[in-house]
Amino acid sequence: MESLEMNCKMSGLSSAPVFRAEKRCEEQNPTNHSDRQEMSEMVMRLNQIPEPLAKMVGIAASVAQSRRCSLYIVGGFIRDFLLGRESYDLDFAVSANPISFAIEVAEKLNARLVPLHFDPPTGRIVRWDSSLPDAFADFTELKGDLKEDAKNRDFTCNALFVDVIELAKKGSAPLIDPLGGIEHIFKRSLVLPSRRVLQDDPVRILRAFRFAASLKFQIDQETKEAISLSAPLLLNAAPERILMEWAWILQTNSAHEQIASMDELGVLKILLPELIKLKEVPAAGYHHLDGFNHTLEAVKMADRVMAGETEDEGLNELLKQVQNSFHVRFGYRRYGTWVLKFATLLHDIAKPQTMTFDEEGDLHFYGHEKVGANMAEQICDRFKLSRREKEMVSKLVQSHMRPVGLAGAKFLTERALRRFWRDLGELAGIYCVALSAADLMATCGSEMTKEQRDRHYTALRRLMETYLALKETKERIRLVTGNEIMERYKIQPSPLVGKALKLIEDAVLDGRVTTKEEAWTLLDAAMQELLERSKEKNAERERNLDLKDSEKQIGTPSQNPISFDF
Repeated sequence: MESLEMNCKMSGLSSAPVFRAEKRCEEQNPTNHSDRQEMSEMVMRLNQIPEPLAKMVGIAASVAQSRRCSLYIVGGFIRDFLLGRESYDLDFAVSANPISFAIEVAEKLNARLVPLHFDPPTGRIVRWDSSLPDAFADFTELKGDLKEDAKNRDFTCNALFVDVIELAKKGSAPLIDPLGGIEHIFKRSLVLPSRRVLQDDPVRILRAFRFAASLKFQIDQETKEAISLSAPLLLNAAPERILMEWAWILQTNSAHEQIASMDELGVLKILLPELIKLKEVPAAGYHHLDGFNHTLEAVKMADRVMAGETEDEGLNELLKQVQNSFHVRFGYRRYGTWVLKFATLLHDIAKPQTMTFDEEGDLHFYGHEKVGANMAEQICDRFKLSRREKEMVSKLVQSHMRPVGLAGAKFLTERALRRFWRDLGELAGIYCVALSAADLMATCGSEMTKEQRDRHYTALRRLMETYLALKETKERIRLVTGNEIMERYKIQPSPLVGKALKLIEDAVLDGRVTTKEEAWTLLDAAMQELLERSKEKNAERERNLDLKDSEKQIGTPSQNPISFDF
């Protein structure tokens, strides 16, 4: 298998295939008896598993042997190797209490155990190898025999098993495929083991779209029908779990297609009814698409912008210098890509509420960015985004028209350009430029002239040029250090130090401070207020912690505990 050979080379392993299979998943679907027999004889070899994962397999096998219980690798790890995809997450099914089993494995590996939830009980082991800091191994209880367990999995492509004890003892073990999942992988088809699995866990509905995007699979017709029928059940799902699936879908480069599919199957109106209302915004003036399809097109274009593939070569070169900004981490496997694209998805969310027609019949959306920022905050609260994610999304929605204002200005002054970066900050400023470029690329109405388009791109280029110049200046001019601030004001390392440094940096960039003495004068005058604000925030944080502790003592039940299924 060529794709698997490439996978092994990338992992620093031998180039022998992971499984004894002559046909790649990209090739023609298996239809005859010999092809099916070949699939049933596929084998996983221990020496083809990355060393940190092989270590986990070996320790887990020894614990299973000592406890005289059955243990299987199951799910996404097997699927990904069949597809030639790198995978560093393991799922185990064990015929014993998975928490106590995982505790023993974690102790032997000197690793950390995280109980995810208790229905069904699941133990997650993390940080057992420094070379794979984000890898994990999940242990759940085997439900009945293998066929019964397979029927409880999310999709047949994840209902594949390998006997861990046999793999560790013999160095290889056959793939066990109770439901024909290997054939569905060859067909690149997402198939439910039964419709009941969506009722058991409605978040699997979103997982279907995530797998369709990340694996390039097609959701089969029966599964689509089941998704449509089960979509309302998502209202009862934990918002934290919905958030994870949303983020992972949006981080793929076919997110726009999956959102359109979610709309077609009635899922989107359950999760984001505000987005559906954009269909009421007609294609007119600058826009060749209605509000809903313009938004999907902008999400699509956001991927091109982040890759430095806009219509303006000058802007592309500037964007390529800040591509690391889109990989900034915001949460568990959630990065800047997701935050930018979620803000893009919501950037026009208030247009239906602010839509008006003037006497000549022209459309206007006065203040839609401000109303939209408030709506975005409510949506972020609903999905339980972190405070940092929420603030970023809201800021981007509120600010997405600022580059348009700069483009329409009679004179584009350095002061106005610097004010943009001072108001938004580094990361939000870069994301705002990217969102504006994606918005522009999705706007091709009859009233959009070439001159307007060129002026918009000029404004975006000037903004990025200003940012890079300011960054160079800031790195070159360091009047005071964090250590000096802590020593002068007798404070410990804290966000307060960063705020003090930011205060000086802004003053330097504005030309108000040019010497170290002036920097200290500025800080001396501002430090008392900064200290008081810091104390207020610390007091508020303590009150919130006390409230959480009291809730725990009262025994507040945990609603919809988080689980993971890869």
